[in-house]
Amino acid sequence: MRNPSYAVIVLDSNGRTVARRRVLRSTVKRTLWAAGACVALCLFALVHALIARPQAQAARVIALENAELRELTRRLDAQLPELRRIALGAGVEFDQVYAKSGLGVRARGLALGPFESTAKTEQPEVKSAITTMEPIALPLEYERLLSDGRKARAELGELLEYFHDAERMLSNTPSLRPARSPWITSGFGRRNDPVHGGLAVHKGIDIGGQTVAEVFAPADGTVIFVGKRGGYGNVIVVDHGYGLQTHYAHLSKFRCTVGDHIKRGDSLAEMGGNGKSTGPHLHYEVRRYGRPLDPSRFILD
Repeated sequence: MRNPSYAVIVLDSNGRTVARRRVLRSTVKRTLWAAGACVALCLFALVHALIARPQAQAARVIALENAELRELTRRLDAQLPELRRIALGAGVEFDQVYAKSGLGVRARGLALGPFESTAKTEQPEVKSAITTMEPIALPLEYERLLSDGRKARAELGELLEYFHDAERMLSNTPSLRPARSPWITSGFGRRNDPVHGGLAVHKGIDIGGQTVAEVFAPADGTVIFVGKRGGYGNVIVVDHGYGLQTHYAHLSKFRCTVGDHIKRGDSLAEMGGNGKSTGPHLHYEVRRYGRPLDPSRFILD
């Protein structure tokens, strides 16, 4: 029969028995099982901790990001009413620019969807929209407003470019009398030639005056010709762009040279009477793509 216990003998250095104990086999087995269970439990806890550590770190990062997003959402939510007011104001200014431009086009403003309102009802609608807005709607609202703002900037840029072009065109379109003299001695069109007689086409107007009277530029442009030209005598030609040119004939003195960029009101020359002329005067022509136009249509002062 199997012995139910173990004998534990303690010996000293000389080999003599110091103590003797008896330990039941069942007690040893229970102790070993308990120790094994503890080791297994410790190993399981260690493996679980190693596996769960990255997830815990990721959870902490997500928690920090959520906290930052909540703070960002809170700040954006606080700024949203002012952003809407700016958008509404930009829309009103946009319409005013079109209305004052006289372009004859339909005024366009920013499409503000459910937040579009008149000046009297704008503030209450903005408040109610903010208090009832879901958190997910806030980024979408900012994205929409940002898109509207970019569209408005692009359209305003095109409009300003148009205005700049129109301003340049106006600056380069003749509009001043090229001499201070009020006398138009000969108009535009068919007339009796004062030198050779008979009917002839007069391609400009004649402004009477003294020989030393100044001749002024009626618009911005570039001098492209200075010199003599047959019966016109001393001539200056100024190119204003957009197909427009002005011609000044019978001059006694030049005050500009080819290539000069002149501004409206700059002095170009002095009036004279050389060439085919019966007396001191300025022969003034306006041509568009070489076709003579009535210069009196371009004198607004």
